[in-house]
Amino acid sequence: MNQCTYRQLHDALLDYQGDRAYAEVLLPWLQANTDQHLWLRSINQREGKPIPSVKEDELWDLYALSRVFDLLLLRFQDGGAEADWDGPHISTDEFLEFTKAFGLTVVTPTSYSAFYHEVVKVELSDKLSRAPAIKAYRWPCVMLGNLLILRGGVELTSGANILSPDVAENSTLYWTYRRKGRPHQDLSHGWGSNSQWRTAFRRDYVIGNVQYFNVDGKQDLQAKGEKLTRILESDPELTLEERVELLTNRCFVKCAKPHDELWPYDDRFQIALS
Repeated sequence: MNQCTYRQLHDALLDYQGDRAYAEVLLPWLQANTDQHLWLRSINQREGKPIPSVKEDELWDLYALSRVFDLLLLRFQDGGAEADWDGPHISTDEFLEFTKAFGLTVVTPTSYSAFYHEVVKVELSDKLSRAPAIKAYRWPCVMLGNLLILRGGVELTSGANILSPDVAENSTLYWTYRRKGRPHQDLSHGWGSNSQWRTAFRRDYVIGNVQYFNVDGKQDLQAKGEKLTRILESDPELTLEERVELLTNRCFVKCAKPHDELWPYDDRFQIALS
């Protein structure tokens, strides 16, 4: 599998000046790269204990695919520093067709979950402790089997004790190369035109009733005793609860501490659902 095909698609979308991105860029690329579906299927079919193994260069490939999605999503976002470009001109239906052509699954869970959802907008409920409820999807969640490829962008109604609109909408979104209207950061930022593509894709899985966040992270936030103490000492400005919030949401949604220049990339966590 050759990562440059995803990179070339990314660059072609950046260069395209027309208003038929699906017909003139995405569809021809899909027709010329049918092997991509087979490669993704091979990843989907791998078994693990419980996490499947993925090679380093395959994580780079998945990251390159995520960069393509970052561009396609711009069309469904609002304003911000990059408002001078709306993103590739595609419709929601064309986005879905492109996604499904890979053999990826589009899902729109009706209940909010940090695993499946990226917060785009929050409207406060009159009940302070009301759990977040989805009002609308800006774009859907995309899965490769039990591997999360893309979180769905959602507008929510929530109690102020659960989510802060200002924080959830405007704090730095980590593991993200590009967004309109909010700060964003990933490990490729600051690297050269070639080196940036050797960035590993963040892997989140849902296996059985367990959600796994950033499985390749070296620091287990559920460690015990002295091991957990050493992990927390690596970033003494954040509590354990705040680090879990940052990791699972990829941003702060309630914590009002400074949100830039943080380093959540080494943390991992899992949640067993009832």
